[in-house]
Amino acid sequence: MTSSNEVAADAALPRPHTVTVTVNGRPVILTDHEATGLEIKRAAIAQGLPIDEGFQLSVLQGNGRYQVVDDNEPVHVHAHQEFLAVPPDDNS
Repeated sequence: MTSSNEVAADAALPRPHTVTVTVNGRPVILTDHEATGLEIKRAAIAQGLPIDEGFQLSVLQGNGRYQVVDDNEPVHVHAHQEFLAVPPDDNS
């Protein structure tokens, strides 16, 4: 039997809030609903996507266009949100 003290202690523990988004069409699990562009890229790299921190990250908007996400820009992420990471332009 579980005591009311055990239930209260369990309720006080922080629970992980994972969110699965896609980066370049592949699922990436984030550990929070708020992440910077750099944190999203690092999570994608850690989960095996062939990108690097220098890639440009963009998020798909409701109008079908992508908006660039800066490395230090916080993003409120939600399940199934789509991101695109591409190498930076080399205009030399």
